[in-house]
Amino acid sequence: MKDFLKLIFFGVTKTPKLNMFNPATGEKKEMTTGFNLQILLLGSLFGLPLFFKRLWVWAWGLFILSAVQFLFFYQQIKAVLSATTVAEYEAAMQRTADPIESAVGYLLIGLVILLSIKGDQWAVERLLKKGWRFQDVSDPTVREAVKKWKISKHYLKPVKEEGL
Repeated sequence: MKDFLKLIFFGVTKTPKLNMFNPATGEKKEMTTGFNLQILLLGSLFGLPLFFKRLWVWAWGLFILSAVQFLFFYQQIKAVLSATTVAEYEAAMQRTADPIESAVGYLLIGLVILLSIKGDQWAVERLLKKGWRFQDVSDPTVREAVKKWKISKHYLKPVKEEGL
């Protein structure tokens, strides 16, 4: 239970990490590999984990879908709470879902599952394109991730430290 709470609130997991650094600034980051449970559990909450991973397009897409889903939910609650008779209450509770409402819900679920699987890979690829590199290219976790994600072997070359 303690590990689960650390995962939900702080994003701390026991999965293997990829240590990355930016040669220009010296900044370091730890990136996870594999299935991202944090995105799965919190991704439908306005795409918050994706904003932290800086996957902006996906984050804003989930934000919009979540906002639309929330508006449908708000209309349903408003109808239930404004009911003054039993018949109005029953009508509000038995309302069938709009096809658009169902489509938004299924799309949101599908995107959250997709991003739980591929989100870490896309975040690492984004960092590599921005000039970041793997700290230890001989690390088996790094080599396994590069092979699994079909990342160019160019990124496995060690970066020469400037100023040494």
